[in-house]
Amino acid sequence: MTGIGLGALLRQRREALGIDLDGLSRAIGGTPSAGFLARLEDGIVGPSSSLVLKLAAALELPGEVMLNAAGFATQVQRAEALAALGSAVGSHRTNGA
Repeated sequence: MTGIGLGALLRQRREALGIDLDGLSRAIGGTPSAGFLARLEDGIVGPSSSLVLKLAAALELPGEVMLNAAGFATQVQRAEALAALGSAVGSHRTNGA
């Protein structure tokens, strides 16, 4: 699944499971609508991270895979970025003081 965008990933998995857009919308509580999900698959609109996680659960996919496909950083990636930032800020203070 590496290198695939969120929309293509959604469509592939949904079709593999034999779920139509209306069924996927119902599986995540009816919101957003099938029309919105179609636009999401086509790359016309973007999702919130909470929607990505709902879709991951409904499609039985790991949340991290879906978050990455949607362009969101995972919890591990955020922690690594913050650690790197903290190191950079700390070394700047040390070198600049």
